[in-house]
Amino acid sequence: MSRSKSLLVVVGGVTGAGCRWVLQSQFAEPSGGSIHWAILLINVVGCFVLGVILGKKVKENLYLLLGAGFCGGLTTFSTFAVDTASLLRDSYLKEAIIYIFLSVIVSMFSFLVGNKAGKEWQLSLIHI
Repeated sequence: MSRSKSLLVVVGGVTGAGCRWVLQSQFAEPSGGSIHWAILLINVVGCFVLGVILGKKVKENLYLLLGAGFCGGLTTFSTFAVDTASLLRDSYLKEAIIYIFLSVIVSMFSFLVGNKAGKEWQLSLIHI
C-alpha cells in the first residue's frame, strides 16, 4: 500500500478513535452489572456508517479514509470484549448475554440496514 493510502487510514483512524473517546467520556463508566451503553451505541452507529460506505461502493481512497480508518477507529471490539468479560467475572450472566446479543445482532442488523440504504440513497459522496 502506498504512503498516501496508508495516511488516509491513519487520519481516518485517529479521527474515529478520537470521536469514540469523546463520546464515551461523556457517559459514566458502567458499574456493577451495567451494560456499557455508550460503547454499544458507538459500535451500532459505526456498523451502520460502514454499511452505507460499502453499499455506496465508494472509491478506494474514500473507503480507506472513512471505512477502514474512521469506522475502524470509531468502533471497538476490544472494549466490548473487556466489558463482557467483566460482567461474566462479576457473575452478571444475564447482563453479559444481553450485551453480547445486542452488540452482535443489533450491530449486524445496523450494518445491513446501512448497506441497503447506501445502495438506495442517491447520495453523492466526495471522491478523494
